[in-house]
Amino acid sequence: MLYFKHSELVKKFGVSLRTVHNWVEYAQQGRLPLSLHDEGGRLYVANTTDNIAILTDAVEKRKKYRNTNAVKTITPTPEFYEIYNEKQIYDIATNLEIHHEIPRQYNYLDQGASHWDKYAIRLAQEEGANVVNSTIKLLRIGQSYIDDLLSKYKRVNIIDIGVGNAYPTRELLEHLLEQKKMGRYIALDISPDILKIAQHNIEKWFGDKISFEGYECDINYDRFSDLLIQEYAKKDAKDTVNVVLLLGGTLANMRTPDGAYKVIHDSMGINDLLIYTKKLDTQTTRQYFDFNLNPGKTRLAEIHRLVVDLLNIDESYYDVELSYNSETKQRVECLHLKKSLIIRFKFKEGEREIELNKGSRILTWRAHQQSATTVHEQFEQNDFYLLNSMQTDDCEYILTVSKVKSD
Repeated sequence: MLYFKHSELVKKFGVSLRTVHNWVEYAQQGRLPLSLHDEGGRLYVANTTDNIAILTDAVEKRKKYRNTNAVKTITPTPEFYEIYNEKQIYDIATNLEIHHEIPRQYNYLDQGASHWDKYAIRLAQEEGANVVNSTIKLLRIGQSYIDDLLSKYKRVNIIDIGVGNAYPTRELLEHLLEQKKMGRYIALDISPDILKIAQHNIEKWFGDKISFEGYECDINYDRFSDLLIQEYAKKDAKDTVNVVLLLGGTLANMRTPDGAYKVIHDSMGINDLLIYTKKLDTQTTRQYFDFNLNPGKTRLAEIHRLVVDLLNIDESYYDVELSYNSETKQRVECLHLKKSLIIRFKFKEGEREIELNKGSRILTWRAHQQSATTVHEQFEQNDFYLLNSMQTDDCEYILTVSKVKSD
């Protein structure tokens, strides 16, 4: 008989672990007509249609009769509706309702962009290995191999996905300029504010030697192939190659990275290259959660809190939990709610209330932990051909070079 793990019921019904334990206890006492399953001497709620109906009813009754003082109704700030369009607001609301999660990408807009810029600059200046300086190091080490792949082309266009402040890309652009191969520089990001930061840096470093092209793009859904058509159709197209950069492990923060891999795959041409970097899974990296400008702070990091603050979820309503989930192989950051919340969203056609129970968790950040082998496998299953792969000597960071498979 199939059964629910306690953590699965917590997520499915938005209740606390204590509530799940009570359900099992009440079922043993005959106070709740649930079917239980014994697994290794431990009792679990059986995964049956009747049990799901009973628990759904129990949760609804609990909501109906609970003390209204235990529930806080909040509404997002006016700034929330200025920063996000209705499609993005819908995405935030539905992810909260269905997955109890705030999509990571929405924290890069508005002031969230400057918080990220400061954090990335801090990483670039650190002596110890981190995702920024290790990416720069790997690009430097792999430059001769990349040069060999690009040797038959006269012109190289760079498509920088999730551009950030463009720091990791700087040396590569300098190198292409020195070789007189630098073509277009196309920066893609969901945040117009991030794009402005990147543009400022590119213009400061290179002046008019590189023309910055910035486009708002959610790589979960938006192909960039339309930006490459003019190169594809030119007479000298065979002399030009596009190099797509996916640096820093951006896709590892997504709930389902394969969707973005497919978008990237379907945007690339037959000769185009994809350069990718990521932090790998080790015992050390599983414990790494230093997100703050001032290391050691325990409150929700500035780079993760924009949406939380704009939703008016006060710090007194939650505790921040950082952990490694061995089942999903993810590092996660969650808000553990200390009281039940009702978030009232406004749309053009009306309002929608999202209810989150005391004890439930809101995921604010994740990183899929992968070994070098699973990184390679993910490229394979998304129809990329892996040309090369290299790691830092501490085995914590990886760089891969791929192209799309052809029949």
